Amino acid sequence: MRSCPVNQIIPFTAAERDTLSQGRSLLLKERLDFVQILDTRVEDLEHLASIVGRASSLTSDLGFSASPRTLDTLSAKLSNQGIEEVVNLPVKASLGRSFTVSKLHLFGFLIKLSQRGWLISIHQEILDCYHAILFSLMAEDLYISIISDSSGHESWTRRATRDLVVMWEERSNAEAVSFAPLLQQLWDVRHTLVPTLGTLMGTVELLKLSFRLPETWHDFLDEQGGKEEVVWALDEFLFSLSYEQLSNLQTLMEKEGIDTVSRSEAMRLLKLRPGQLLEGADDDDLSAIRLYRSFLRRNGLARLRRDGERGGPRRTLEQQLLLHIWTHTPQR
Repeated sequence: MRSCPVNQIIPFTAAERDTLSQGRSLLLKERLDFVQILDTRVEDLEHLASIVGRASSLTSDLGFSASPRTLDTLSAKLSNQGIEEVVNLPVKASLGRSFTVSKLHLFGFLIKLSQRGWLISIHQEILDCYHAILFSLMAEDLYISIISDSSGHESWTRRATRDLVVMWEERSNAEAVSFAPLLQQLWDVRHTLVPTLGTLMGTVELLKLSFRLPETWHDFLDEQGGKEEVVWALDEFLFSLSYEQLSNLQTLMEKEGIDTVSRSEAMRLLKLRPGQLLEGADDDDLSAIRLYRSFLRRNGLARLRRDGERGGPRRTLEQQLLLHIWTHTPQR
């Protein structure tokens, strides 16, 4: 009987450990009840990390197949078995995701304490940890969606599979580093860069004029901005309205002779409730949470369009940006 190698999962990064230590020291001065909660949750996460580490490695071969397991065979399997469905996720990936979500909730707990004044001195450090964990979840979803949409033979398939396997094996935030800041920057300034819908100058042209976006965005827009699907995906991202909602809005604007509308006017014309925006209704949510929610909803809509051969973007802006980055950066 072959034994499965144990891959040790590091529960917390150095930055997370330091933030937890500082938070515990601050709470010791006045809220011992919260210290106990913090200690329990940290201990639980350490136990969960060890369970994830003991799960079978995706790269180990149990001897069930005639040919050895390689990145190429993994690529074919992942692209063909529907990994967007939770029942098809490998055990290690499923357990690991639960670990990451639990860690996100731990730092969400610290955010609430900082908002109430007990950890205000390390509020930014807590936010930085929270965002890194959240974007690692988003990176996992993004890679899964790209791979599940592939035939398994694209030039980037092997790279995507390798990176996803590393995420599943190590539970690291590394793969989010290349694109997370780019998405957050555009998300945070989207209202000021493109304040209205229906301007004579399109959204791509407006963004190209901005000095507030990094060079990667300008390169992406110069190369991909003329493609209809990219424009559709960009509009969904910027306005928090689906392609279908935007199409209905355009029809209403033409019917009523309206050239431009603000976001609030668009909601009124479409008779939308706040919860029908792609980013959700809660203005008190963190910006990164609203971005992640928007991505999940746009990704679900893109998948429905692919499966149903419907019009509109069949890849999210995030997918198209990541594919662009892969095209212009060498494989490690």
